[in-house]
Amino acid sequence: MPYSQDHAGIYKLVNKATGQCYVGQSQRVKKRIKEHFRLLRWGKHSNPHLQHAYDKYGANNFVGEVEVYCEDVADLDLIENLFISGEAWFGEPVVYNIADFAKAPMRGKTHSEEVRRRIRAGRQATTFDYRSPEYRATLSKAQIDRVFSDPKFVAKVKFLVENDHMSYAERGRAVGIDTSSARKLSLKYKHLKGVL
Repeated sequence: MPYSQDHAGIYKLVNKATGQCYVGQSQRVKKRIKEHFRLLRWGKHSNPHLQHAYDKYGANNFVGEVEVYCEDVADLDLIENLFISGEAWFGEPVVYNIADFAKAPMRGKTHSEEVRRRIRAGRQATTFDYRSPEYRATLSKAQIDRVFSDPKFVAKVKFLVENDHMSYAERGRAVGIDTSSARKLSLKYKHLKGVL
């Protein structure tokens, strides 16, 4: 059995290119790390931030590491929460987690054999390519259409990208947002300068 020596613990997935990471917990931590990388390779990971970073920087820039082994499974939530909240820290900042708290909804539960069979059949039957350029373009267009349907937001972004002679702090004050948000929006939408 390949995971017969597996243990409960806290792990991290590190992006070596950016020095950022994802933190997680599992009762079988080595198996869970392998599962993350399998889903990332297939382009089917449920965490879009992590999937995007993996696609952008490549598999060679990601590594999984066990950070803490836990004898008592009850400690997993507590310890993971400490890393997510910043009370405990790695050398890398935790930026890829979606939830701002630890959760393990399936802990102590198992799927019935019938449910397992249906999950297996569904995975084998799907032929849809979630990484195709057409699908990604469709998602990107839908997101842009949704974001730019708000005229106030469009005016804010237009001011930020058109006034790049001003500092981020000055632009942020002018539109009523903090410097960090002004920088993020300016960099994200600078390609739309002269288009909005």
